[in-house]
Amino acid sequence: MRRVRDAVGARYDRLVERRRRLAEQVDEASLRAAERLYRRADALVARAFRRETCPVPGPDATGPLTIDVVDDLVAYTRLPREVVERLIGRREPMSFRSEWYGAPPELRADHWHYLASRGYLFGNASHFTGTRELDLVAASVPAGAAILDFGGGTGNLAMALVARGHRVWVDELNALQRDFLRFRVARHGLADRLAVVDPWADLPAAAFDAVTAFDVFEHLPDGRAVLERRLLPALLDGGVVIEDSPFVRNASNPMHHADWGLGELLEGRGFAVVRRDGHARVWARLRD
Repeated sequence: MRRVRDAVGARYDRLVERRRRLAEQVDEASLRAAERLYRRADALVARAFRRETCPVPGPDATGPLTIDVVDDLVAYTRLPREVVERLIGRREPMSFRSEWYGAPPELRADHWHYLASRGYLFGNASHFTGTRELDLVAASVPAGAAILDFGGGTGNLAMALVARGHRVWVDELNALQRDFLRFRVARHGLADRLAVVDPWADLPAAAFDAVTAFDVFEHLPDGRAVLERRLLPALLDGGVVIEDSPFVRNASNPMHHADWGLGELLEGRGFAVVRRDGHARVWARLRD
């Protein structure tokens, strides 16, 4: 009788083991299929923007500071340089757009999308590597001005402003970009001139000669509240708001918002446009 029980038990154990192995094989096959489908979906999103070109920025030396976002990204991510360059140049499928289109609608909330995005680390690395924004700021603030760069991304503009003698705070929502910028600050020894502020931390009142916001306000569903409660109180009397806000919502920019009344708000607070460069505007408070 015992031999029969042992034989039955052994057969049962073999059956359980076969089922376990079969389940593992099915799971592994499912994961491999999912990986292929994710990559195919990612590539389909990239295909919609295949005509888009994004040059990889080279190093920019101003005074003792050399700004090379590619070199900094390689050191920060520990990815091969050719991979970083492909990601910046948008020759790799992974992007902030595939994150948006690949996320369930309930996860496309503005705050969570911008806070959590990986793609923006590379998508913003090519921003503000020319002189247009720098020239506009230089024409609008005194030498050595204190500047709050709102939505400063990877910090290219902030670092260029620091290289030109300004003191800069960067207010950035995206957690990865904030961490990367803190890495850049430490790497280049800029802690005494460039501060990175968390979005939940208070800003000092009446502390800045300018608030810069290039390609930022169109991303905010609550832009009025952000300006009134956070940014305008941080301006010195006589300080300026320098912004470029393309309020265009389309397939390329599905996360943008329509104009929520930026101009009307600033005009209602006593500001007027005193300088333009293309779509960029400098707003100063009119004096009586």
